[in-house]
Amino acid sequence: MSPHKLTKAQAQPIVEKIVDRLPSWKAELLTKAGRGILVKYVLTSMVIYIMLALELPPGVLKAIDKIRRSFLWKGRKDARGGHCLLAWPKVTRPVFLGGLGISDLQKLGWSLKLRWLWLQKTEPGKAWAFFPIQAQPQVHAFFALAVESAVGNGKNTQFWTDSWLLGQSLKQALPLVWGNSNKSKKTNSICCHHWWTMDFRYKRGP
Repeated sequence: MSPHKLTKAQAQPIVEKIVDRLPSWKAELLTKAGRGILVKYVLTSMVIYIMLALELPPGVLKAIDKIRRSFLWKGRKDARGGHCLLAWPKVTRPVFLGGLGISDLQKLGWSLKLRWLWLQKTEPGKAWAFFPIQAQPQVHAFFALAVESAVGNGKNTQFWTDSWLLGQSLKQALPLVWGNSNKSKKTNSICCHHWWTMDFRYKRGP
């Protein structure tokens, strides 16, 4: 565990662990459908636990995708592009959109990060809730769209960024006001009612 992003060298044992799993399977006895099941439910699941807590470097995700793609089409860890019957972005689409339902690792990582934002929101008393959650802008955007806050006492509802006013946040409803507010206080909760009227700075005209 580390508060910092893993480097490619630090994450290399994860890639090697996935490669070491392949020889135990008799790929030549499996159909492509059988290999697809192993890719979807075994090779992919091997990285879920790590991605739940840490952000893997793009190079590592690319290496894992290469292994998954090669095993799917040829039953080994290396395969040329000509062996692939379908582009990988199409493979990772859901079945109802014409794909094979194999998870896109980048999007899977985003969805797993959403869990931490949810726990931070719903269980603020936990010790780990005070740690800064390093999540990509896409993750925060998904969370803002998916979660609507019930104000209650206001202690756990962010005044500007949570969706508590008619299903949207004040940042969305009042973009010009948001742009002129005090940036250092944009994470204050609603219960801090004594500060918000002083949260703006008068700007002189040209």
